[in-house]
Amino acid sequence: MIWFMMIIMKRNDISYGYFMVRLITWVKINQNLDATFMKKILVPTDFSPYADTAMQFATNLALNQNAEILLFHVLWTPVNWAKLSIQQESLFPDTLSAIKQAKTHLAERVEQIKKQGIEAQSQIHFTDGKEMVIKFLGKEKIDLIVMGSHGKYGFKAHVLGSNTYTILRRSGIPVFVVKPSTETIQFKKVVLAIDFKEASGKAFQSLNDIIRLLGGAPHLLYVNTPANFMEEENIHEIGQAFLKNHAFYHHDITIYSAYNVERGIIQFCNRSQADAVAIITHGKTDLQQLFSPSVTENLITYLNKPVLSLNISEMKD
Repeated sequence: MIWFMMIIMKRNDISYGYFMVRLITWVKINQNLDATFMKKILVPTDFSPYADTAMQFATNLALNQNAEILLFHVLWTPVNWAKLSIQQESLFPDTLSAIKQAKTHLAERVEQIKKQGIEAQSQIHFTDGKEMVIKFLGKEKIDLIVMGSHGKYGFKAHVLGSNTYTILRRSGIPVFVVKPSTETIQFKKVVLAIDFKEASGKAFQSLNDIIRLLGGAPHLLYVNTPANFMEEENIHEIGQAFLKNHAFYHHDITIYSAYNVERGIIQFCNRSQADAVAIITHGKTDLQQLFSPSVTENLITYLNKPVLSLNISEMKD
């Protein structure tokens, strides 16, 4: 076994520590062992059917991963609610009524989840617009976020409110966005769109592991656009160098030509009958990057499939 490990390490020019991490992941996947990397899943909810779809999808994931679900509701208040006394709260009867309704809705959904044998909690986040939801994520040690989308009406206004919208742009945590469907949401064939930039390496490893541990098979896709055109031979050369540094599993590279990244991903997913899309984003400040958050937002708006994204500009080392 030792000599085999040394041969693999030498051929792929990887460290012992990195090799062991990837080997453990491979063993868990192939022996169906309990992968405990995903301990807590956050599900933002506004109690709509779209959010309930996300909740059910998260419940299925939690069942497979033995994870806990945290239902999260953002409630806008006219003032900083946390600083009010009980007497002062009585001055805002409408807000008190909204809080009561939210607690009832959350309790009902927590009970639904617990009936399926999953540990679940709920939390209401009060905000007057000055405190960002994103600060909450680090405190709770969230491993995955599952959100619902309201469909083809514009991303920002229809993914559970504009405050939750910041999660996708500013979270260093993997984010799943799902839409309501008459069919059971599958997660077998997953298109992993990649730009083969060195900065994407860590996120590529994370998404690759998540996809496999959730029972999916990643299919690498490089979209060749006029704005960033390269000959296929060059793309394969760059891709193989990237995979040598960052991949533990064998990957085939599919190159698809399109006018822009979104069109290429959508067209390829529809033609290949993919179940979901995974994409790495590089943050909204660098307009020259191939995969900006706006690409992910457009995919969520126009592609009727789950989208898994990870923003490397917010990832912690």
